[in-house]
Amino acid sequence: MWLFNLKALICGFAGLAGFFIAVRFSDSRELAIIVATLSAMLFDLFLRFTNDEVENPGINPEAGGHIWFAPIWAVGILFLIIAGLAYLNVF
Repeated sequence: MWLFNLKALICGFAGLAGFFIAVRFSDSRELAIIVATLSAMLFDLFLRFTNDEVENPGINPEAGGHIWFAPIWAVGILFLIIAGLAYLNVF
């Protein structure tokens, strides 16, 4: 995974914290991945919309975390779909 900026690393650590908290209280790995992804996405959105330095925080790389030149919340939606389908035993 190639991180585009430091905020992506911070959001990644927020996701890891969410993962370990979910693993502590649940035995489901898929559910822990969903919680981790949501944690990273929500923290990224928080960083974006509390940043007053940029004009368009929704997609601006300077406002939040980017992975592979895509916002964390955009990549996170794909991870949520895959983890949700695995949690429902579709795969």
